[in-house]
Amino acid sequence: MSRPLSALPFPSGLYEAIVAHARSVFPEECCGLVAAPSGGGPVRVIPMENALHSPVRYEMNPKEQFQVQKDLRREGLEMWGIYHSHPATRPYPSETDVRLAFYPELYYLLTSLAEDPPPLKAYTIRNGVVCEIPLMVSGEVPGEG
Repeated sequence: MSRPLSALPFPSGLYEAIVAHARSVFPEECCGLVAAPSGGGPVRVIPMENALHSPVRYEMNPKEQFQVQKDLRREGLEMWGIYHSHPATRPYPSETDVRLAFYPELYYLLTSLAEDPPPLKAYTIRNGVVCEIPLMVSGEVPGEG
């Protein structure tokens, strides 16, 4: 997967779906997947249950995640990213998030309900190294300006 040189395009409808999911489970962290066609940009947000029901950690149900991945393959889509929320802290990967980042090829998206409007940030996490990728939602970079 090639990495963008400028801001990564992200549809506003997907941003709104992630924020709505975060608000719907507050004060717990939300989590889910973002799907895209192979080599393409994000087209779908798939909310998942946070099996931990925690305000400071998330864990997707492995059986649910496996089934979603099977369904995506059948539809010609693949995992593009993993998202979750930080209900009360800034949208930056925690030490736990970095330690549990098992998909170096994916984007990790974080939103925070501690800010209004909630920003959405994108990161790559490889070998414990966090790199923020500028995200462009509807012609604006969320959390900027």
